[in-house]
This record gives sequence, C-alpha cells and structure tokens, in this order.
Amino acid sequence: MPKAAAPRDLAYTTALVAACQRMWAAPDLAALWPTVVDEALVLIPADRAAVITYTERFWQTLAAHPSDAAPDDSPAAAVIEMLFRQGLLQQPFSIDDPAEGASWDVVGRRALLVVRIEGAPRRAVRLVWYATRPATLSPYADLAEAFAHHATLALEAVMERDNLNRAVAARHRVGLAQGILMTRRQLTADQAFTLLKHESQNTHVKLRTIAQTVIQTGDLPVGTESEAG
Repeated sequence: MPKAAAPRDLAYTTALVAACQRMWAAPDLAALWPTVVDEALVLIPADRAAVITYTERFWQTLAAHPSDAAPDDSPAAAVIEMLFRQGLLQQPFSIDDPAEGASWDVVGRRALLVVRIEGAPRRAVRLVWYATRPATLSPYADLAEAFAHHATLALEAVMERDNLNRAVAARHRVGLAQGILMTRRQLTADQAFTLLKHESQNTHVKLRTIAQTVIQTGDLPVGTESEAG
C-alpha cells in the first residue's frame, strides 16, 4: 500500500473536487453508487471499495469495485454485519492490519475503513474501503469522512433531481390522459382531470397510475361516471 498522504495535500484536495464533480453529475442512483466506489478508490488507495446498505435484516451491496467484489455473502459483508450488530458503525470505523500477524484475514481482509453516507431514506448506507493484503487505512480516516460528506450531498442532489424528473413525467402522463378523456367523453379539461382524480380516490390508486391506464386502454374502466360533477 502507498504511504498515506495528509488529507490537506493539494493533490488530495484537487482529487476530492474532481470526485465531487463526477458524483454530482450522476443522472440517477443507479449511476451514482458505482461512481462513488470508483472515486473512493481513486482518492484512497485500498484494494477494493463498496457501498453497502442494511435492509430487511441483512447487508447488501449497492456497488463495488472491482465488480467481482460484490457478492452479498462476501467476507467483507459478514464483517460489516458483525460490526453493525455490535453498534460500532454509528461513527466512522477503521481496523488496520495488526503488527504481529494476529490478523483477521481469516475473513479474507487485512484492513477496513468504514464511513457513513447520510440522506438515504429509511436505510443505513456505508462506504467501505478494504485491503486484501497487509495495509494501514486509518491515516485516511479524515479524508474518508470528507469524501462521505460530499457523497451525501451528491446523493441528496441526485434524489432531488430524480424526484423532479418523476414529477414531470407523472404530470405529462396525467395531461395525456386528460386529453384522451376529453376526446373520448367530450369533456372539458377540468372535467377530465376531476374524473381522473375521483377514480384515483375511489380506487385508492395513485393518479399517475390511473393516467397510465387511460393512456394504455384509451379510457377509464367500464362503470366510471361519464361526467365529473
């Protein structure tokens, strides 16, 4: 492993800025997580990195680099599970390869650095760097926290962008459905929208789903009132 550099070094600052730009440019969550792990390894020279999340009582991998490091039953995931159950993941956490050979490579890893990524709704997300050979990652702890903070900001931005895109798409679908009902049932725009809204309320189905049904079938289900109040 390369010798640790001070987090305030100009090269690291420049690399962190570049990493932030690439994370913020991710179009959606599916693209964000691979970007995070790729940039994590550019910034901190571990052997591998992964973004993992806790859901349904177990940890699963959202993204990993290299990609073959991603199995949910991997030794790294088992170690994270153990640390989580011991309550050790509330703060950033680091384990370095012991100096006298009593290493924990029985699970296939020699050093571990874990930080939290905030902002994901209703689930815990952690960014993990780990080494498969004797290594020391703790000198990078401050840099890892700074990177995780910016990953959190990127996550919030991507989710906000994603929510906006979904809202625009849903509004477009509702508009199309309105137009179909106006033509088919000879309604005004307000009547068509009210009809869609009543159908949503009566069936407890989201408005955008009702609109998609109208787009696909050309009308509301048989039995819906032809006029909207």
